[in-house]
Amino acid sequence: MQRFFLDPQAIDGIRVSFPPETSRQILNVLRLKPGQDEVMVLDDSGRQYRVQLLPMAGKSLYGEVLGEDMGASEPRIDLCLAFSLTRRERLEWILQKGTELGVTRFQPFISAHSVVRQLEADKQNRLKSIIREAAEQSERSRLPQLLPPMEFQALLPAAQDELRLMAWERDEAHHRLRRQGGADAVKSAIVLVGPEGGFSQAEVELAMRSGYRTFSLGPRVLRVETACIAAATLVLHEFEG
Repeated sequence: MQRFFLDPQAIDGIRVSFPPETSRQILNVLRLKPGQDEVMVLDDSGRQYRVQLLPMAGKSLYGEVLGEDMGASEPRIDLCLAFSLTRRERLEWILQKGTELGVTRFQPFISAHSVVRQLEADKQNRLKSIIREAAEQSERSRLPQLLPPMEFQALLPAAQDELRLMAWERDEAHHRLRRQGGADAVKSAIVLVGPEGGFSQAEVELAMRSGYRTFSLGPRVLRVETACIAAATLVLHEFEG
């Protein structure tokens, strides 16, 4: 069943009003049939609605809510993936695959070796669209947040009650992630992934003084987008279950 995130205001009781862009996708791209097909509508609150498409009323497409429940695919741990701002194609890949895996927040940052130093404002809508489409495809019931880029030094103290982790390619001891406490001990975590040139030694020391602990992604040096997905996968595997 096709899934669509809509503004909560589009869901009025048992009636759903589809915006023009979504209507065109339903009718012209997916070729679903009003009066016959059903879709799943999500309001980004965690709830999902099974909706029967209604016959066209002029140029507008509506639906009738047949049932609703809570989505079951959201991760138990609130994971913030903080990564060095990178080139557009790599950034888009990180957002798409991170959303599929279960990242709940994306926090780009600018560090000493960052290749890209700013995120163009006109790219925000495209990036959010990539997140939305990935969330629909992977049956998420909430949309991950894309936060504004921050300077690395400003990012560190922002994490307060979270498990603070740093993926560091020069962790010669190859520290591994270890769950501390019971299965429910970790509710929220942030993981830092550096740029292609890696974190500077000063940045590593600053992060450790700020309560971050380093861990290794293995003996090989990874590209930033690969490291982001590997780090997110390891954290979710270790602390979600």
